[in-house]
Amino acid sequence: MFDKLTELISNGEYNEALYEFQEEFFHIDERTPDEAAKLCILEASLWEVLSDSQAEFDAIARGLSYNPGDYELFYMLGLYYLNLNIDQAYLCMEMAAFYCDDEADREVILDTLSDLKCTPSVRVRNTSIMILSYNDLEIMKDCIKSVEDFCPTGTYEIVVVDNASTQEGVREYLREKRDSADYPFILIENEENVGFPKGCNIGAAACNKDNDIFFLNNDAVLMQNSLFFLRMGLYDSRDVGACSAFSNSASLQEIDANDLWDERPPYKEAVEIFRKYARKNGVPKHLPYIKRFRLTGFALLLSRDAVGSIAADGQVFDEAFSPAYFEDDDLGIRLARAGFNQYLCKNSFIYHNGGNGSFGASKGMEEGRQRFIDKWGFDIWGYSLPWFEAADAVIELAKERKGYLKVLDFTCGFGATASYIKSQCPGVFVAGVCRTSFEAGIARYMTDDVVYGELNTVRLPWKSHSFDVVLAETLFVNKARIGEMLREGGIHIGNDQEDEK
Repeated sequence: MFDKLTELISNGEYNEALYEFQEEFFHIDERTPDEAAKLCILEASLWEVLSDSQAEFDAIARGLSYNPGDYELFYMLGLYYLNLNIDQAYLCMEMAAFYCDDEADREVILDTLSDLKCTPSVRVRNTSIMILSYNDLEIMKDCIKSVEDFCPTGTYEIVVVDNASTQEGVREYLREKRDSADYPFILIENEENVGFPKGCNIGAAACNKDNDIFFLNNDAVLMQNSLFFLRMGLYDSRDVGACSAFSNSASLQEIDANDLWDERPPYKEAVEIFRKYARKNGVPKHLPYIKRFRLTGFALLLSRDAVGSIAADGQVFDEAFSPAYFEDDDLGIRLARAGFNQYLCKNSFIYHNGGNGSFGASKGMEEGRQRFIDKWGFDIWGYSLPWFEAADAVIELAKERKGYLKVLDFTCGFGATASYIKSQCPGVFVAGVCRTSFEAGIARYMTDDVVYGELNTVRLPWKSHSFDVVLAETLFVNKARIGEMLREGGIHIGNDQEDEK
């Protein structure tokens, strides 16, 4: 079958090849993952010669869902990105070389990498993986092994800060790993548990100054290619400062548990279930990023440029939030105010076992929340969640209208609702009206356009009667202003009425 398809493509018999592909794809699940991936490679090759880049991309993504370690697919993905984003092309070639087991092909890939490395515009850095350790020996072993299994040799170092673990065997394991590792492995042993922010800062100070920094909890386990997709996000553009992943347990970044299990199983079984989910969903996507104004610190990749901009004093995390909680919310605000986008990557998945209780979750959460309020003058919990009911109504309407919709959001805040809407329907245009310049300065990353001022009197830059939907609470926005912005037949979604025409 493969020989026949190859011959048809080589001979320019493309219609016949397409017919053969259609026949084969009816039975693709009967093939081994390697065979299915090879079929997708041939399909991608066909779309390449037919100059259909989107179909080619889809075929590569489909192939990686069958075999996430196929070097030919990563090489093809690198060629796809070569003229679109040279940094992302470099990252793809790096993975192709990592997975390649054919010496002749590996030489070709390494030559391509070498040429790219000599290109002045390539700015990809290596990664310092900074792991804060406290007990959880079994999971930490899996955490470090997942880095070794899925990250290309020569592209990373590991820096572990042990926060005075009390579990027997933790420090012995870390010392043995430090002494035996064939890559840079730095171990710092704190004499006391200094908490999350300070522990991470100690580790960050020990990281290679030329590297990006990936803060990773020791109870988190990378899935195959999860860090690769985070790095693809970080190098999507020069204004991306931070990226994080979806998980089974991470504030505002959780997969629906119904997609994983009815009741959470024991650790080993849970990891394997999550691994299957990640294998299916951890593939290249056309629109893989959700813009956020904060990301959860369990697995957070920061660009070196962002670190230099927000942590000139060495405090990546504000140690005022010690021992833990809300330091990642604080970091998100600082990154946004420094001009950096923050991406939640739809194709990156990292298992997180959940906190080990070392910081007293309930009491610590409330204390951290108050510290945030004291520092910034507002409660981040009032901004973090989207207005789900309104956003879901917008999304449903957008789907009915094939994605085209103009929305004006008078409840904009930091743009959480806009972020949620655009994560589901990227083509929807969302404009926001904020109360303050502080809000607008952050919301501008989530919305398509934003203004700030008194909701009823601020001059709006958009044409009257130009919006399909207006989100507004009539307690704060009068009906005349709402009606002024709605087009004929438009919908107002508010606190005391929904779908009011």
